[in-house]
Amino acid sequence: MRFGIMASHQYPPGDDLRRHLDDLFGTVELAAELGYDSVWTINHFQSNLATPQPISMLASLIPRSGDMLLGTGILLLPMFHPVHVAEEFATLDHLSGGRVVLGVGAGYRENEFAAFGVDPETRFRRFDESLRLIRALWTGAPVTHDGEFYPQVDATIGIPPLTPGGPPIWIGAGGKKAVRRAARLGDAWYAPGNSPSRRFLPEHLAVYNEALAEYGRDPATVQRPVGVELYCAPSTEQAVAEALPHARVEYSTYAEYPALRWQRDRFDELVRNTLLLGSPEFLVERISALRDLGFDHLIFRPGWLGMPTEKLRASLRLFATEVIPAFRTTT
Repeated sequence: MRFGIMASHQYPPGDDLRRHLDDLFGTVELAAELGYDSVWTINHFQSNLATPQPISMLASLIPRSGDMLLGTGILLLPMFHPVHVAEEFATLDHLSGGRVVLGVGAGYRENEFAAFGVDPETRFRRFDESLRLIRALWTGAPVTHDGEFYPQVDATIGIPPLTPGGPPIWIGAGGKKAVRRAARLGDAWYAPGNSPSRRFLPEHLAVYNEALAEYGRDPATVQRPVGVELYCAPSTEQAVAEALPHARVEYSTYAEYPALRWQRDRFDELVRNTLLLGSPEFLVERISALRDLGFDHLIFRPGWLGMPTEKLRASLRLFATEVIPAFRTTT
């Protein structure tokens, strides 16, 4: 099993961004030293939190990330032109030595669609067309594409990707139709592990596996990433005491958006069913359950708004020494 961290670059407006970024870069360097496998950036526009943009952040993390995989978790694809994405990620693929993943989603915040003049009703059609065009451009061959939104005639990108066929594409999705789309268009479904319902992951995994078979793909060969909220301390009581107040503040901030209002209203269910705040023993038990469902790459946010850097780094260290070894296979 592999383990990665979100580079959680979202901060209260007006804070010292340089200080926050220096702390983040140090945390990513620490994660690389501790043997974590991946690091992921965030994308939002006109946010209620100060959020540096993900492509720039990925480029800045390349020299700080050792041999970790780097990806977007996630890029809001309908807000971008696919030629732009194809060019940027081909460039990042070269800069990283083939370590980049394009993680994408369709978006949900009304203000973001309005800012770009994108009709939310078209987001899934844009999403499908963008992915098909990006993959075609990554082949390096001239592309003629008679699309609804992004027509092209004999188009090529300036730099073909280093990775043959281009970087892997992971699709973040929560609804069952979107999970089926991930099986059809993506190399992996990046599953959201923070639903308040414990039934969510098993039910949606069944939908995903059924769709993979329908599209002629072997479920056994597909990567299985899942994103969770996690904090590790010597005891579960200490983990909850140190992390829960910060997680509550961050989720309350997200809940200012209508589509995420449930995160405020059902926060107690999130705490009970999905937030992984606990001792190493508690986390081994909970992650084992995710592994038994079939997930093989756990990605987590190491800290929340206002959490002191030394606390989240202590969690990363303890998790690396006491939890990760339980999931490393030896030969």
